Amino acid sequence: MPFGRSSDDYTQFQEVQLLLDADPLNRRVVDIFRRQSSANGWSIAKMLDEDPNKVSVVLAKLRQGGLIDSESGSGLDGYYFLTRLAYRLVPTAS
Repeated sequence: MPFGRSSDDYTQFQEVQLLLDADPLNRRVVDIFRRQSSANGWSIAKMLDEDPNKVSVVLAKLRQGGLIDSESGSGLDGYYFLTRLAYRLVPTAS
């Protein structure tokens, strides 16, 4: 277990890693928010040159996992941003 973390934090960290590792597109979407504070689903699909339907599924998974949220809309029309959980638990790309 990492230093200074409770077992709940460590479990949450493992769940986040499983989510990110389940599909490379999951991590690629999160990495977009490392470069800009928010984006809508359509622009994410365009930036990644990915099928919008796939991006919509990933956005839903990441939102359900607590890594992203949206103040307006859902699906491809929503504008998303990283949550505090994501900033705390998702390692930055090296």
